Amino acid sequence: MGHPPLEFSDCYLDSPDFRQRVKYYERGKLERTHKFIKDVIKDGSAVISAMRNYFFAVQKFFQTLPSFPFDFLGDPLADDEIYIAESFKEFGELLHEVENERMMMERKKKFEKDGERFYSLLDRPLHLSS
Repeated sequence: MGHPPLEFSDCYLDSPDFRQRVKYYERGKLERTHKFIKDVIKDGSAVISAMRNYFFAVQKFFQTLPSFPFDFLGDPLADDEIYIAESFKEFGELLHEVENERMMMERKKKFEKDGERFYSLLDRPLHLSS
């Protein structure tokens, strides 16, 4: 199903037929654009929500790992259990460092974006004619 053709010469006549065809084009384009914008907003909100949940889950995970309890009855921890506990602790610290670096990269991007905006505001008066 295609759109009826819009002829440039018809715009001079401004006939009701031409106006109907223009409305048909506009309605189709506006509806598609509106639907696309709503989808982008919905998907963007889902991504932001997922990132928040991810951040909190990772934070909880790396806080839980170092405090993993090894319960024992009578005998002290074996060497393997000590190594496992140390590995959990190191893995938690590593995750914490990775998360900190990721946050720093996000802050760097925000800083660069804000800096570009600031410098463009400073440049505007310089480009004015006298």
